[in-house]
Amino acid sequence: MCGLIGVTGTVESAYEVYLGLMNLQHRGQDGAGILTTETRRGKEFHLQKGTGLVENVFSERSFKNLQGNAAIGHTRYATISRNDPNLLQPFLDYGLGLGLGHNGQVVNFYELRERLAGEGAGAIESDSDLMLKLLASYLADSEINAGSLFAAIKRCMGDLVGSYSVVGLLRDGAVFGFRDPNGIRPLVLGRKTNGDRAPVYALASETVALGFLGYDPMGEVAPGEAVFLDGKGGIIRETLHAESYSPCMFEWVYFARVESEFGGTSVYRARFKLGQILAEHLKDLKVQADVVIPVPETSRVSAVAIAECLGLPFRELLIKNRYVQRTFILEGQESRQEALRRKLYPIAEEIEGKRCLVVDDSIVRGNTAFQIVKLIRQAGAGEVTLVSSCPPICSPCYYGIDFPSAGELIAHNRSEKEIAGALGVDRVVFQTVEGLKAALEQPSLCTGCLTGQYPTDTGGAQVFEANRLRDRASPGHKRSRC
Repeated sequence: MCGLIGVTGTVESAYEVYLGLMNLQHRGQDGAGILTTETRRGKEFHLQKGTGLVENVFSERSFKNLQGNAAIGHTRYATISRNDPNLLQPFLDYGLGLGLGHNGQVVNFYELRERLAGEGAGAIESDSDLMLKLLASYLADSEINAGSLFAAIKRCMGDLVGSYSVVGLLRDGAVFGFRDPNGIRPLVLGRKTNGDRAPVYALASETVALGFLGYDPMGEVAPGEAVFLDGKGGIIRETLHAESYSPCMFEWVYFARVESEFGGTSVYRARFKLGQILAEHLKDLKVQADVVIPVPETSRVSAVAIAECLGLPFRELLIKNRYVQRTFILEGQESRQEALRRKLYPIAEEIEGKRCLVVDDSIVRGNTAFQIVKLIRQAGAGEVTLVSSCPPICSPCYYGIDFPSAGELIAHNRSEKEIAGALGVDRVVFQTVEGLKAALEQPSLCTGCLTGQYPTDTGGAQVFEANRLRDRASPGHKRSRC
């Protein structure tokens, strides 16, 4: 899962991309990059990338170098090779005059890498790099314009299996974007006018980034759709290869900012309704509690709804150190557990002797939940019921979230009673798949990690997982998703 933004039509493009990336920082904290093109000075590219948070990668001096009327940016969330600066995006094919940033994961990466290697494409270190080389191969010997670009993207869509949202930049200042045929990963479009009333366009992973920058929403890029923004106010949109509408449910449940909106449903409203539905389930189960405690940050809205519906006090009794990054996207169990120990601290005097209803957004590996329960038990809780606003995650994700192996998942082949025992709680209560769908209000969703039913072919998933685990275990490995 990564953050993307592209802007064209303003001399402030690089700074707007920077501000957009600040609002997408939650989507990736491993590194960031900005690519611009300066058409007034010989169509020259400028690129800056670095590891760490956005504010640490760029400085005021950066924007003296990142000149131009068009720019794209990327915040990286990697599943492996987290500290490899060679895998930071955007990627650039300088000779062709094409830059690209990608959010998602290509399931048939290894198969396509082998094919392109046989065609002389050279080393390919990530699926984002693969997408750039694949697109370049279909654009070879062609003048790049909207027509040739769309034709090349359509051919890529026929090759690629998996999830992808892409923003790209051409040397002449045009920005383009496209989304996979099932719409698994998000991409939204916005428009505003600059000082001389000329239109400025932007593409981003979330509406919160566009709203912060003052863009009026133009809706989502549709599944299988490509958008071409020529940098002079022109826009071309075309659906190239649509198969389904299957956005990832995890965007609403966990990943997106609460201010964002997808598919006409705000993340805030979805999380609140998840809590309301869970509260009715808890009533049916006759669960008793004295206090509702959210696990910061993304479960807060659902916890408020549960407390209101059950008539229980809502208390922030797990205090977060805001300077510790999201533990879910850290590499390795030990790293996550150590970060969690530094991240949360309980207010023991408010917990002691209480029946605690602890609300989390989801339970994936169980590492976070286990450590939180341990903290609450040590604080003297009389009873602990753990509630998840997401149904049990019991199958791998092949689309860019870091749980591609079923064996890592605490809910895989376990009952709720067995999960409760493993986590050290008195009871665990999950949202239902039906409740999730009702809260998100979408005609369809990708719920592969909940049901084992995926929107794309996963016939090569075992090869993908085996190769990925091998790469992850290899010393000095470089291959990565996103």
